[in-house]
Amino acid sequence: MKKRIDLPQVSDVTLPEVFHLRPGIWILIILAILVAIFVFLLCFLPGIVKGGRYVTFFAPLSESGITIDGTYLGSADHQYFIQSGEHQVVAVKGGVAYATETITIDHPLFLTALIHRTREVAIHPEPLSEQQKLAIIGYDLEEIQKASAILQWTMVNRYAPVYSNLTRDLDVLKLDAATEEDAIALSLYYITSTEMLEDATDAFKDRNDGKIGHMLTAARQVITQGAATTTVQARTLPSTKTHESTLTTDLFTIEGTGYPAITFTMGNDSDHSYPAVKERPVTITTPPFALANLPVSLTEWAHFIEENPKWAKSNKDALVQEALADTSYLSGLAPSTIFVTSRALTNVSYRAALAFCAWLTEKSGKEVLLPTEAMYSAAALNHPNLAYHTSLTPGLDGKNPAMLLGGVWEITQTPFIPLSRLFDYEEALRLHSAFGLEPSPIVKGGSYLNDVATITADTVGTIPPYASGDQIGFRIAWYE
Repeated sequence: MKKRIDLPQVSDVTLPEVFHLRPGIWILIILAILVAIFVFLLCFLPGIVKGGRYVTFFAPLSESGITIDGTYLGSADHQYFIQSGEHQVVAVKGGVAYATETITIDHPLFLTALIHRTREVAIHPEPLSEQQKLAIIGYDLEEIQKASAILQWTMVNRYAPVYSNLTRDLDVLKLDAATEEDAIALSLYYITSTEMLEDATDAFKDRNDGKIGHMLTAARQVITQGAATTTVQARTLPSTKTHESTLTTDLFTIEGTGYPAITFTMGNDSDHSYPAVKERPVTITTPPFALANLPVSLTEWAHFIEENPKWAKSNKDALVQEALADTSYLSGLAPSTIFVTSRALTNVSYRAALAFCAWLTEKSGKEVLLPTEAMYSAAALNHPNLAYHTSLTPGLDGKNPAMLLGGVWEITQTPFIPLSRLFDYEEALRLHSAFGLEPSPIVKGGSYLNDVATITADTVGTIPPYASGDQIGFRIAWYE
């Protein structure tokens, strides 16, 4: 038999009571409190701290911007978190605030961290003036103009439906029929890729008759097939009698050559696919004008910035901020009125050149301007010995303009419109001006660094209006 073992006597274990409550009860209470705190932190505190809703704004005009209480929020058709309370919402496009809405956002509390409370707000346009409508359509046209500079669209650089946006806005704004057709026509002058062509074809599928249909058909031939060469007037030197002309100020005198009104054909009969079609022959008439014999020099620019310190090199950061020039403005140059030089000015922008012309107009009493593409071409075609200049040091060519080829790419006042010569050159310029588009100016003549064999008087280049490259300069023209 097993021996019996007697265990020692022990006292019963008794858990202490808290507030006269048994342990099981106060443990249950603690667990309940913890659960309540967890529920509060998860389900209610986020809504208390960050009350509001996720709001999607639907604007009638394409690519509209949204401001709320005076602060820019972003583009419409996207979702944004708006805090609880009353807010003023403004829809903006092209610098025009075209709709204002007052909205009140409530304060949902439960599970806002897990479930987004959403709301949709439709914005209704207010009555707009014709000027405001044109500003909005002008913005659409500028977006089309920007898109035309890109010939190859990729997954990184994606194409936006710029023509569909234009159509949507035209439908909302209800312009008169003539203005609407002008806007569409101008937009079609900027087709430069198959993406733009297909977008335009779809956007204007209900307008396939008449002028718009004809333009789309011609653009399709140029973009996808190459337009057939047509018989045009033979390009000949205009029979022109020129004369000496001078522009005099109290600081310097600029020698020039005067030309009478000339009607001539500029361009060449090369391939008529894009981009070669930009040099297609077109007959044009220039008014009487005078053209400086040399590009603007460093010394002449030094006089300009002495009287206009805004354009000094030391103020470049401000000019860049205002998009009047880029970071290359006057790079490597030190314009001086003490050390006189006729070296051609470079690293100057179109907008800077316009300011120089305005200053000379005031100084000389004559209307000074950047030459048009046609003025440059008329002078080049009329030149008895058009040679290519391979340096920045000017060399006079008798009483004729020198450095028309080579030297620097010369900025003109003519905006680059890709298909202007395919349709109607003068109409394209008129519509560009009527809708107030920002010009990307045509540059002519090549530079001292270009291959001489690739540049002719017909060559068409273009630059952004703020570009300040080391091969970019200009010469002036004036009306006598």
